[in-house]
Amino acid sequence: MPLSAEDAALVADMRQRELHLKERQRAADAIQFIERRFRVVFAVLAGVVCAAAGTGLALVADEIKPNARNLSRPVTVQIVACFIIGVFLGLHVLRSAWGRRVRARRVGRELKKYTSELHAGRRWQPFYYGDEDIAAYVPQILYFIEGEQRFESVAAALAFAKEHRHDTAVFAGRAMELFTEVVEVSNVVVVSNAEESGRPASRIMHFVRSDRPHVWYVATAPEGNKVHALDRGMISVLTGSMELGWTISSNRVQIRRAELGFPEVADLYRAQVPGYVDQLTDEEQQREVVYELTLLSAKVDTWLEHEVVVFDAGARSEFD
Repeated sequence: MPLSAEDAALVADMRQRELHLKERQRAADAIQFIERRFRVVFAVLAGVVCAAAGTGLALVADEIKPNARNLSRPVTVQIVACFIIGVFLGLHVLRSAWGRRVRARRVGRELKKYTSELHAGRRWQPFYYGDEDIAAYVPQILYFIEGEQRFESVAAALAFAKEHRHDTAVFAGRAMELFTEVVEVSNVVVVSNAEESGRPASRIMHFVRSDRPHVWYVATAPEGNKVHALDRGMISVLTGSMELGWTISSNRVQIRRAELGFPEVADLYRAQVPGYVDQLTDEEQQREVVYELTLLSAKVDTWLEHEVVVFDAGARSEFD
């Protein structure tokens, strides 16, 4: 029995999605190759400069204090040692704040070159069937329906794929690694909720990370509607770097008033949001209301990757 017209259209969209994602992957591979080549070239150049400087110093020292006996061997050893030191220094520079900015600018230029493929791929990353994002199952569904011709409907193929889903530590580890990398580039989060009238509202707030990656703190003055909105507990969050195209979003968030007062999280604010505490008097710090945000799960998106990180097993239903 052939697929229904609705399922046939859905499968055609799935094929189109896979095509765009393959184009995005080719663009991502090209960008990553260029970024790796830049790191290697920069480190080698740093090694050559350091080796040249070491050779120059050795020659100057020889002019000042001649020592003609077996000069070539110590100079050669010194050149090699200086080159190795230079390579390590170059890599260290690339890991510094200045180096990360330089690398980000170079990656940004490459992103512009492949912007069409990346935008198209990002647009197709989520894939909804009804109200459910089934992106993780699309390749399996296509294989079951078109490859094996085992099922005659998308619903049956999806149910089978869910039943035989196997989570791996490798994928979960990469999702957590990407989450940590993205959350560290920002200290600002957009907190959205619906007011009592039903009107949506969004608030930009500074947040700090605790020793648990999925638990954040936000603080606010006790006056105003913000406290009442947060006390209702129904929120979604969005954070990341718009410049880099990195985002973390979740509507599976628990929020409650923290048992900690602001003075107890002040050091986190000093370390992660420079200048924030300096603007508050001691009296204002005592009056600040601290909220604890606990992410049960979150979607992490970059130009090159789309991952779902799950902190609570009961939250998986949002993405299944």
